[in-house]
Amino acid sequence: MKKYLYVIIGLLSWHSPGQAQQEDIVRAHQAIGHAGEYAMVCGVIASTRYLQDARGAPTYLNFDKPYPDAEFSAIVFGKNRENFSPAPETLTGYKACVYGKIRVYKGKPQIELVTAEQLSVKPPK
Repeated sequence: MKKYLYVIIGLLSWHSPGQAQQEDIVRAHQAIGHAGEYAMVCGVIASTRYLQDARGAPTYLNFDKPYPDAEFSAIVFGKNRENFSPAPETLTGYKACVYGKIRVYKGKPQIELVTAEQLSVKPPK
C-alpha cells in the first residue's frame, strides 16, 4: 500500500502539481498496450457495476464505453470499499484517472484499486 503512495508522491513531485505531461498519461483505449506496467490511466467512467453477491464483491468502473464494450476497467473489491468515498458505483459520468499495475483479465486491461489515493475524479459538468 505504501508503494502506491510513494509512486503517486513521486509523480506529483516530478511535475508541477496538477500538470502531468501528456506522455505520462495512458488513455483507456491504450491501456492494453501497457499491460504489466504501472501507469496512470485516464478517461470517463461510462458505467459502473457493484456485484455485491459475487465472489469478492467487486465494483467495476468501466472507462469510455459501458460494459461489455469497455476497453479498460478499474476494479474495487469489497474488502477495500471502505477506503472509497463516495462509493465507487456512484461515479458514472465522472472524468477519472487511476494508478496501478495494468493487468489483463479475460482479454481486457484493468487496474485493481486498493486505496483512494489511486483514484482521482472530476465530476461531470
